Order: sequence, then structure tokens, then C-alpha cells
Amino acid sequence: MATTLLELKEVQKDYRIRRFGRVIRTSNALNKLSFNVEKGQIFGFLGPNGAGKTTTIKCITGILKCDSGTISIDGKNIENNDFENKNKIGFLPEQVGLYGNLTSMQTLKFYGGFYNITESTIEERGGKLLDLLGISKNSKKTVGEFSLGMKKRLALAVALLHKPEILILDEPTSGLDPRGVKALRTLLLDLNKKGLTIILSSHVLSEVQEMCTHVAIIEKGKLIRQESIEKIREEVEKTDIKLSLRLKDFTEKDLKVLSKRKGINVIKLGKIGKHEKLILKLKEDLIPWVTAKLVSNGVKIFSIESNDYSLEEIFLKETKDNEDLKETKDDEENVTSVTNIIYNIKDSVINRSNMGKESKKKE
Repeated sequence: MATTLLELKEVQKDYRIRRFGRVIRTSNALNKLSFNVEKGQIFGFLGPNGAGKTTTIKCITGILKCDSGTISIDGKNIENNDFENKNKIGFLPEQVGLYGNLTSMQTLKFYGGFYNITESTIEERGGKLLDLLGISKNSKKTVGEFSLGMKKRLALAVALLHKPEILILDEPTSGLDPRGVKALRTLLLDLNKKGLTIILSSHVLSEVQEMCTHVAIIEKGKLIRQESIEKIREEVEKTDIKLSLRLKDFTEKDLKVLSKRKGINVIKLGKIGKHEKLILKLKEDLIPWVTAKLVSNGVKIFSIESNDYSLEEIFLKETKDNEDLKETKDDEENVTSVTNIIYNIKDSVINRSNMGKESKKKE
């Protein structure tokens, strides 16, 4: 029986926008978000920009505190076991921040100190990680001399140094070349086979589909869907697919034969150079019948390609209605008055884009 390692129950998080110390607006990031991750899973955490993925990760790792709801690791509330639970988590953020004047081993020793790991253990365990990640040969270089891909690999070594039970990755392939992406994928799959639970937040849905065992999709801080990749594949198999064929000697008679067959819809027929391009929508088990019928009627098939539904298309389908609602809400919020000036506290920048419009109205 599967064991729940991480559980979120009705987690709520709001950001309060202040002006002169007063709260002028509240922005909801997480809206009673609930989901669970079981031991041994590679869990894909998906959602469009602004859905609340990064806020969720920050709440899990203890960077932010949720306003209400609970987050538990191994059945223990993280707020009651803060230090113990942080020791169970390894985190690789999208933006890597490392000290440029340190070497890779010095970096590991620095961060390893936060976990009370002895220097000899860091040298032994860290050396193996640097070898595994392919950066041991650059041991004499400082981090400032590293490429972005090398910095990411070193940050991953830091995240794995204390042997966490959960590894959380936020856009891990960002900035990596194809070779680096493949190496990272191989490493993560190997670590997962050894028992490491992985949470992967990424916009590269093809990577998620290839690596993950389960996925959760959130939108506007709410869980839309949580499912195993296997069940999604089963759903895809029941869905009509698009079949694209490049043909020669395809006649009107052949078109009528296909159109009359139950379960086949002709989407498009057009010319590509000397050939005809035919696009059909049908169940996968009808493909052999289509090809056999065309060949028996003397039609030459130069290429055939099926376009299955992917995780990306399911993601777009699940979030489409919510995105339409969001755009409508955004349009309404854009009609603001001079009293709704928003102060960006972080950068101390005032957005005065509407003040000119208000002045013209007064004139």
C-alpha cells in the first residue's frame, strides 16, 4: 500500500499589497489547495503562469507561511517540526544563487554546515555527487567561472547533499543544453529508483510526460486535476486522434468511401506539391482499415503520421475555461482610477500609467 509522504489540506495564501503601511488590496495566491504526494513518486506540478506553483513550493519549503490549512510531511505538520521537516527536503530553485568566489567543494562545505554534516562526510558524499553530476573536473574553478548549466548542477548537488526524502525542482531544465537535460533526466530517474520522491514543476510538458508517474494541475490557486500518467494515457487511447497522410492518385471516390465509414471524419484535404494531404479524425484502431482500403484502391501512401493527444493538450484543455475567465477579470481590473496607484515595494517604483488619463478627464 502506498504511503503518503507530503500532504496539503486546504492551504490558503494571500499576498497583501500595502501603501504607507495600510493594506490596499489582497491578492489570492492559493485557494484551499489540497493534494498529496506518495513515497516513490515523480510528481509533476503543473499550471499556467500565476497559477500559484512557486507560492506552493515556498510554503512547502518553509520560505513562506500559509495563512490557513496544513502542510504535512510523514504525517507531521511542518509548522510544528520546522527544522526536522526542512532536513527532509532538498530544493533546487529556478534562479540559482551561489557565491561566485567559492569552488564547488567549498560551496558544498558552506551549505553542508547548515545541516550539521561533518567536513569529512561532505568531502566523501560531495565528491561522489560532483562526479555523478560531471563537475568534479572543474574543482579548481570558482563558481563565478561556471556556466549556467554547471551552476544548476552544483545547486542540485547542494540540494542532495543531506540525503533528503523529497527533492523539489522548480524549472530544473531552464538554461540547460540538450545534453545537460538528458543527463539530468537520467540522474533523476536513477535517484527515484533508489527511493527518492521527486516533485517537478516545469513548463516543459514533454519532459513531465516522459519522466513523471503522477501529475497535478492547478489554476488560480485551486487544484483542477490530480492523476497518474498511466490513467492519462488510458484516457488518450479512448480519444480520437488526428491522422495526417500524404497521398498520390487519391480520387473523389476514395474520399466518399472514407466519409461513409462510421467513426471517420475528414478534417482537411489539400495539395502539397504533387501530392494530396489528407487529415482524418478517427479512433486509433481504424488506422489499419484506412491504409488497407486506400492501398487496395490504388492510392499511393508516401507518409502517414498520427498526432496523439499529449499531456500538453490535456493541460491546455483543463485550463482553457479558467484562462478565459481570468482574461475577462483582468480586463475589468484594468479600468482603474488615480486612487488605485500600485506601489511595488520591492523596487520602490510607482506605476502611474493611469494618472495621465485621469488628468485629461479633469480638463
